[in-house]
Amino acid sequence: MKVEEVVEIVRLDPNEVDGLVEAQADIFADYIIPFRSSRKFFMDFLRSVGGRIDDIIVAKHQDAIIGYVNPVIDGNEAWIGGLGVVPSFRGQGIGRRLMEAAEEGARLRGVEEIILEVIEGNSAASRLYARLGYTEARKYLSAEGKAAGFAGFGNRPNRVRVEDIVEVHRASYSESCWQRRKAAALEESGRTCEIYSVDGGFVMLRRVETTGFIPFIGVLPQRRSLGIGTSLTKFALNRLWELGAFNIAIYNVNDDLATRRMLDKFDFAVTIKQVEMRKSVATSR
Repeated sequence: MKVEEVVEIVRLDPNEVDGLVEAQADIFADYIIPFRSSRKFFMDFLRSVGGRIDDIIVAKHQDAIIGYVNPVIDGNEAWIGGLGVVPSFRGQGIGRRLMEAAEEGARLRGVEEIILEVIEGNSAASRLYARLGYTEARKYLSAEGKAAGFAGFGNRPNRVRVEDIVEVHRASYSESCWQRRKAAALEESGRTCEIYSVDGGFVMLRRVETTGFIPFIGVLPQRRSLGIGTSLTKFALNRLWELGAFNIAIYNVNDDLATRRMLDKFDFAVTIKQVEMRKSVATSR
């Protein structure tokens, strides 16, 4: 009997979250971006993107979790917030079965389009998604640089609360990657970030030890090309320098000419690229 024939694809039992976290240690041990999950990390992530425990689907072999997929459903859209199989079970079609189960469950909930991201260079995942019918929509990048004591960044932005930027965030990211439009992700980031706004834009920043993070920076589409994004970036780097940060990480900005020019201006180096892929599932019902 083939191994895949004795692998069950089932919904995660809420009492098995710790088993899933243990499986993730194997799943992501050789991932392009090394990280170690924990129950708190996983639950915080799930909450930040609006996910639910009872939507997670797992692959089980002899009662042990060997793979999972985390579909996050929001109205007629769904986002794949994680997919993985432990190394010893890869190449046996388990990832495909998990994705197909996630797609079927999403269709039954009225989802019309599924969105996911894959790290550029993760060829095995890219091939799987392409075979399943996902097509590239756009690219994003993350970058790292240094804080600096800038002067002359324009009028100092106002310190605001997260609820003050919900609308400008939604408009700024309306055509960007799906999970970055989630109000839950914005609210979660707002718990630990300083938030500043100007007319037409905003930036969020935080320091953890000597590292600074810029998880969100947004400018209204009609106000772009006016230098607002550059001014906000300069302010954020200056503020993180004041806070004692040294290395700075900025996440999920559009991979376009304007953004690259801005990153070059501040000597930021691209660390990773992600490809957003989409699939319509409405017509396959």
